[in-house]
Amino acid sequence: MSALTLACGPYFDETGFLVSVVLFLAVKPLAYFAFIQAFRYRVSRAIPMRMGQAIGLTALRAGLGIGLVSAGAGAMYLARDWGLMPPDSWFVFSWVFLYAERLFSWWFVGWRGAGLRGRRLVGWIISGTLINAAFDVAMVMGLLEGWMPPAGIVAGIGMFILALHVVGRRDSLKRRFASGTTCHTCGYSLMGNLSGRCPECGASIQSHPAAVVPV
Repeated sequence: MSALTLACGPYFDETGFLVSVVLFLAVKPLAYFAFIQAFRYRVSRAIPMRMGQAIGLTALRAGLGIGLVSAGAGAMYLARDWGLMPPDSWFVFSWVFLYAERLFSWWFVGWRGAGLRGRRLVGWIISGTLINAAFDVAMVMGLLEGWMPPAGIVAGIGMFILALHVVGRRDSLKRRFASGTTCHTCGYSLMGNLSGRCPECGASIQSHPAAVVPV
């Protein structure tokens, strides 16, 4: 098996390197989406979060992360080159900034995007940041140990999100949306709709005349 050795030291298994890339580019966005969907019935709105909203919030979270981390990394590089940051503090500053970005991004997306407030928003921020931390560990272990440790960590993330999904769909939350003219498939408001079809997901309205969200 081929391997990669960086000039600065560590020996990286090539398989683990590819696994880490896949985790970052594919698995992490899917985990974001599943996590956001787990909060569907916790939103502070007249109807639960729709599929389109969850996709949009996933893109917003990923975009915020990429933008803020890129800007922060650029600022720290300039500060180091201009002598404003001691060279030996780079590692600490980078990790502090990274998790400050994650806390802010999850707060912003949860507050402005998902309409979460109070304990639900706090739980959202902590849970999202813990998922990020688990992916960090998985990617580092993938670089050093191959694919098996990251696979176990990703399985743990999946179980955690599944638990949130189950708890977030308990009857006491779903009853908040048990009445009103909303699509039974995606929760989109059908108030005043005369087309016979949901404009959000395309489901037939005739198949459910009451047009309510199921419990």
